[in-house]
Amino acid sequence: MTRYAEHPEKRGVGHVAGGVLGGAAKGTFKLVAFMLNFFVPGLGTFFVGRIGTAIIQLVLLPVGVLLIPFGGIGILVLVTNWVWSLLTVVQAWRKPTVVYVRQDPPF
Repeated sequence: MTRYAEHPEKRGVGHVAGGVLGGAAKGTFKLVAFMLNFFVPGLGTFFVGRIGTAIIQLVLLPVGVLLIPFGGIGILVLVTNWVWSLLTVVQAWRKPTVVYVRQDPPF
């Protein structure tokens, strides 16, 4: 007996229907995301599904490079962005994003 047979009215939204996609839950994704963020801050964040944060981290790269001649503030921006991107991936390991796939009942 499946879990849908117990509560047929709740099928779909909020229930696993066919599978759970957890991008940051598997070991391979963790390593790939960490390596991407190690070399290019923001790419690994995009890989784990945090799109808004990834865009901010990717925008901070050229901003940091442009600010290097102004008293080294650019280096501070780049290092801070790099550390932030690595911490973002580590946090994604602890709280994996779960996407529920909804399947309509067959007619």
